[in-house]
Formats: sequence, C-alpha cells, structure tokens
Amino acid sequence: MTNEPVDHSPAAARLSPEEEGQLRDCYRVLHGLAADCRVPSVRAAARAAVAELHAALDGQALDFEFYSHRWTG
Repeated sequence: MTNEPVDHSPAAARLSPEEEGQLRDCYRVLHGLAADCRVPSVRAAARAAVAELHAALDGQALDFEFYSHRWTG
C-alpha cells in the first residue's frame, strides 16, 4: 500500500454531475423506503441513511427537499 497525495484543492472537492445524480437518486430511493417500508429495521436504517445523505447534499449546497416530517411510525 502506498500513500498517494490527496488533492484538497477546491476543484477536487466538487461533485461531478454523475456523482450528484447518483446522490439524488439514492436520496429519492432511500427516502421512499424510510417513509413506506413495512419492515421496521429497514425503515429505521433507511432513515439513518437519509440523514447521512442529507448532510452530504447540504454540505455540497445542492437544492433538495427534506420531508422527514411526513414519516409516520
């Protein structure tokens, strides 16, 4: 294993359009599971994952909707 230098410049810290699309797709799918999955452990895990993705999207200043208040149970 080698220690390769990591580029921490502002340009390297930006998401590609493909990465942004993947994050949005994941968010949409996980949000659906978090709201509607009938298996409690899966619903809870999806909600935790939505919170993590929320932080990632928010950290990249991306526009998205976060409707956790609609979740029941």
